[in-house]
Amino acid sequence: MTFKHSLLQPFALVALFGFSASALASVTISVPSDVKVLAVNSEEPELSGGIFSSSKSVTLPDGENQIVFRYSPVFQQGGDQTTVNTDAIITKFTASNTELTLEVPEYRSADKAQDFDNNPAWKLVDEKGNAVDVQQDKLIKNGIQLGRQYDAESIAYNKKGGIAAIAPTGASVAAVSAANVQVPVNSQYKTTEEQMLHYWYDKADKETKQRFIQSIIQVK
Repeated sequence: MTFKHSLLQPFALVALFGFSASALASVTISVPSDVKVLAVNSEEPELSGGIFSSSKSVTLPDGENQIVFRYSPVFQQGGDQTTVNTDAIITKFTASNTELTLEVPEYRSADKAQDFDNNPAWKLVDEKGNAVDVQQDKLIKNGIQLGRQYDAESIAYNKKGGIAAIAPTGASVAAVSAANVQVPVNSQYKTTEEQMLHYWYDKADKETKQRFIQSIIQVK
């Protein structure tokens, strides 16, 4: 063994053990295929496993976490498939260095699965089969459901202080800060959104403004 290799070996071992410790110090949630994770700690979720996997998982830091999910079971009725899309559930829980499984009830028909909205009997269980204490609520949006931004809706929910609210962290802090920008009141704008649009446009440089105008033209 050369002197160079003898020096590298201890550092490699330290790095290996350090990585192993950091990998263990986290919370992993296994999610069944009929559950859609929509947001994690007010951010878009990063799930392991492919689209067609029977189960997926998400890794979270130790401590208090929040996830948004929807139970969407699929039923075969005759020659057709029916998917039940239940209300979005927002929940918080506290766990450390463990592997959890999100369990949902099994229904025999689409009609019975609709009962999930009235009685969301799901649970998080640890490796020993013990249920983890959770606080849950529904993330409701009236009107058109397409194109919902669950990360932004989670931020708004947390600001209101719902039962499943958590303190903003990471990227959500920046989003909250942006949402809290104080814009001078101007009566010429009909909505806050319109006022904010003009506010940020005026803040942009010349090139950004030009790209923005071009994108509007292309949409039209």
